[in-house]
Amino acid sequence: MPPTVIRMPGSSAAGPRGGGGHFNETQNRGIRIGCCRVCTCINLDFFMSKNGILKIFEIILGSFCQTLLIQFGMDSAKDIGEAFHGFLTTVSACLTTTTILLLCYTISSRTFHLVRQSIFEVMYNGISCFLYLSASSYMGFAVNVWLYPKFLLFKNTGGIHSSYPAMTAVYYMGTIVGIVYGLDAFVAFRYLKGYT
Repeated sequence: MPPTVIRMPGSSAAGPRGGGGHFNETQNRGIRIGCCRVCTCINLDFFMSKNGILKIFEIILGSFCQTLLIQFGMDSAKDIGEAFHGFLTTVSACLTTTTILLLCYTISSRTFHLVRQSIFEVMYNGISCFLYLSASSYMGFAVNVWLYPKFLLFKNTGGIHSSYPAMTAVYYMGTIVGIVYGLDAFVAFRYLKGYT
């Protein structure tokens, strides 16, 4: 098996893949206050790149899904069944991994380049896309079959059953997060192949 060579870009050259995620480490590190820079271990320009924006969207939407599941779905978990537990597991796993990746990329641009050149990001984002889309479709089925009749019953009798609108929002947002992960997998694949 021939040895594998991983090329790291220079700090001043953008290289053939420039623009998509390379940063000038000497100028864009930290927070500028007057003529000084503080917190130079933080790479804030990552948040403005397309990769950083995708990660932020994944974390924000995943956090909304998890909050709605815990806040409004626990009481209806016995009615929804495995759809609730499957969605909660998907959200927890993907949210934890994406948060760790975002922290690593924020602290070290070299980590971003090393991980992005491997197959990990493509596989992780592709699997996350599949998990979110399948969990959202199963949740949508369970919510419309089991919670919607209860929602109509409570609405007609004057009671309040808030699980149905919240769980409906969860599977809609889960579909959007799945699409964002799919887009991130596509961007990672293009980066891996050297298109950007």
